[in-house]
Amino acid sequence: MQRHSKKQGLRAGSKKGQPKKVHQARRRHAPAVPQTEQQRTDSGGFLSLVLKRIGWEELNGLNQRKHGAGRPTHVLDRSQLLLAIVFHYTVGWAGTLGQHLFCLWGIEMAESSLSERRQALPVEVFGELLRRVLRPIAGAGPAAFFGRLRLVAIDGVSFSLPNTAQVKRKCKRGGNQKGRAAFAKLQCAALVELALHNPLAARLGTQGESEWKLALGLLEHLPQECLLLADRLYGCGAFVIAAMDRLKQRQGHFLVRVKTGLKVQRKLKSYKDGSRWVEVAALDPANYHRVSATMQLREILVSVQRKGHRLVKLRLWTSLSSSQASAQELARLYLSRWEEELYFRELKWHLGINDLLRSQTPETAAQEVAAMMVGSSLIAHERAKLEPGEQGPHRISFIKTWETLQPLWLTLLLGADILSQEQKQALCDRFYELAARFLMPKKRTRSCPRTMRQPFQPWPRTKKAKSFEGPLRFIIR
Repeated sequence: MQRHSKKQGLRAGSKKGQPKKVHQARRRHAPAVPQTEQQRTDSGGFLSLVLKRIGWEELNGLNQRKHGAGRPTHVLDRSQLLLAIVFHYTVGWAGTLGQHLFCLWGIEMAESSLSERRQALPVEVFGELLRRVLRPIAGAGPAAFFGRLRLVAIDGVSFSLPNTAQVKRKCKRGGNQKGRAAFAKLQCAALVELALHNPLAARLGTQGESEWKLALGLLEHLPQECLLLADRLYGCGAFVIAAMDRLKQRQGHFLVRVKTGLKVQRKLKSYKDGSRWVEVAALDPANYHRVSATMQLREILVSVQRKGHRLVKLRLWTSLSSSQASAQELARLYLSRWEEELYFRELKWHLGINDLLRSQTPETAAQEVAAMMVGSSLIAHERAKLEPGEQGPHRISFIKTWETLQPLWLTLLLGADILSQEQKQALCDRFYELAARFLMPKKRTRSCPRTMRQPFQPWPRTKKAKSFEGPLRFIIR
């Protein structure tokens, strides 16, 4: 009885007299100055670049939404976690999220605890982060415009998800004639500023939404006085009429490639440059047999040919009149839409390892893509500050800019309380001088043959990769 009472006394003492042990993050070598002072001294570094877009109070405000955000994060608040995730998927040097977290804040936390914190973050927080951080580049060079119109493009990209238990339970894999796909896909639609590969908005299909539906949600993010370029997926009346309403509010225009099979209701007028003013119908997306509206626009039929190769026919729709741009100008301008595909390549193969994401759940995979989008925007804005002389900043290598930024950010982070403001500014100035020297040669007009790796279609099978060079000839039909 006496032994039993002693145990009870010890147990009671542990409840009243001793605090209960909890697994909390440990802060080591943290700066003695307040947190806001630490961020203020990170001049020109990663933290200061992000906090110029979204203030610290506004960043904390992202956490006030009533989502099922899980247990509290103890020493690490969610604002620090958000910035650590963006930093982790922006820099390319080796290290885990926990190691990069320690580099940013001096906080040591187990990877398992960080994984729990990430899974507790709602996807809506990252969607709101994208809306507040992504923005057009102020003072972009002439290559970013067509006249007074800012060149932007809309398109979709898919990322492969790893075959984890969570992904298999929540996502379905697609397939083709050969069988099921190897990985499930996370669909993403992005609105990109073309010249400097700067993302303006993005939507992530966390609920399995199609590229078409995601792209419609991006129209509200079109900037003022822009020229929207899009490929054949969006070349139909339903999308054009939705885009036209938004573009009229922003004094913008569109240039879209259209499938050759779409019918024109009426031909209203022909122009000297070979284009024509036509009336087309917009079908109801819910019922393709019903016409919801009609619109008038300019149609351009053009054939593109390279010497020694077959003709490629393009059909373009635009809201620009013949007095604003000739058919030849618009046909050549449409080729710049490929810059968005190059941006997706940078996103997958430079900021990411490849198109297979590293995250283990669909929710954290969406966080990874959103973080890479924010990181690419930071790099694009820094790239726009460079002055390479007569050449524009769009001729500076993206990957060289990115690789030069990373040691600068690390130096400014580690020396935040060591270097003076003058020394930090001198480091940034030298970075700009060095990065401005990484000029790329003028891009060649290249194309690849339209073939398939598997003979499911009548295209010849690809056995050896080919690339053709040489001038293009445009023939307005």
